[in-house]
Amino acid sequence: MGFNKVAYAQPFGTGGATGGTGGATLGTGSAEIPNPLGAGSTFLTVIDSIINYLIFISAPILAIMVLVAGFQILTARGNSSQIVAGKQTLTYAVIGFIVILVSKGVALILLSLIKV
Repeated sequence: MGFNKVAYAQPFGTGGATGGTGGATLGTGSAEIPNPLGAGSTFLTVIDSIINYLIFISAPILAIMVLVAGFQILTARGNSSQIVAGKQTLTYAVIGFIVILVSKGVALILLSLIKV
């Protein structure tokens, strides 16, 4: 059992899947591919869109990490290493969210300077 079937390409305008006279035809116009990022998008608008998505994703992640840090601190039962781990989790989560918010501010400043 193997793949021993051969498929031949149909010449333009002579045939097709049902044996008709259609088939593929060559167009005389030019083919245009639409911009998937939207009309008039620039590098900075793409960066702004990415940062907006990161903020949309990072807000729930921050809430989850705050809950995880609180759970670590509450279940420490006097174990100082777990309390420190909970504080570090909370600190890193807040610092990460601040970095994302600052990057949004930088992108807005660059967009306003370039006037896009």
